[in-house]
Amino acid sequence: MSAPLDLDIRKRVQGIEVMPAIPSVLLPLLRLVRTPAEEVNMDDIVSLVSYDNTIAAQCLRVAASPLFASAEPPKTVSRAVMVLGLKRVESILLTCCMGRALPVRKWVIDPVAFWRHSLGCALVCRKFCEKLESMDGEKAYTAGLLHDIGLLVNCVVFPDEFTAALNLAKEEQIPLDVAERTSMGFTHCESGQVLAAQWNLSAELIQVIAHHHAVYQATQAQSLVAIVHLCDLLCRMRNLGYGYYERMKVDMVGDPAWDIIMKEHHELELVDLAQFTFELDGAMGEIADLVSTILSTAAA
Repeated sequence: MSAPLDLDIRKRVQGIEVMPAIPSVLLPLLRLVRTPAEEVNMDDIVSLVSYDNTIAAQCLRVAASPLFASAEPPKTVSRAVMVLGLKRVESILLTCCMGRALPVRKWVIDPVAFWRHSLGCALVCRKFCEKLESMDGEKAYTAGLLHDIGLLVNCVVFPDEFTAALNLAKEEQIPLDVAERTSMGFTHCESGQVLAAQWNLSAELIQVIAHHHAVYQATQAQSLVAIVHLCDLLCRMRNLGYGYYERMKVDMVGDPAWDIIMKEHHELELVDLAQFTFELDGAMGEIADLVSTILSTAAA
């Protein structure tokens, strides 16, 4: 259950110096992913990729990987963008940008596990939205990628307390937010909400960050929050969690979040739910491969 942050804790989060502002490339990128694909100028994508040598190199590595089976490895950024396609380039850009938010020495949680989960959740959110006529898949993708930024805050501002919470989660094999609540008295949802407000993220994204573990507490964008909640659970069930075994039993259709989505998206009533969940589950293999490729090239 979410609760307001203690004033002293809130001040500590607001005084954060390691992440004073959202990375510079991310703001135009977030605007870009909200633009319909047919309206996106590929030159703008190439410019964003070329803005940073590290990002450009990563796109070239991923495009040259066996996953895309190119006849010849691309030699230019523009060719890499063509090979990868708009959505994969956005995935790489978003992951790179967010990866700059936290210095290596500050990590408490395994950074590879964190980014595997965040990127995996984003991709599953996009896949989920393919069945929903009135839900923006790119908005859901961004929400899935950013939903756990509070974990970065906890690494920076509360490293000792968060280490104890993470150890408790591993020992008891319980959800990380439950361990945080037990050990710290608050979770990454509350601390993430403070950072999201400082970064001037949209109200919908702030709702997702604050309530993805307590969907009914969302005051707006409840359907988006519910989608991220379910996709977060699915990733954690399928070895795209936080790097430890988590005892959990998930019934997606029986989860209260499913009812919230059904109320706003009646088209799901016509979907074969068993087939739908099977398709989502089947997509996890492809998603895991893409996540591994992106993250392994990032470390290269």
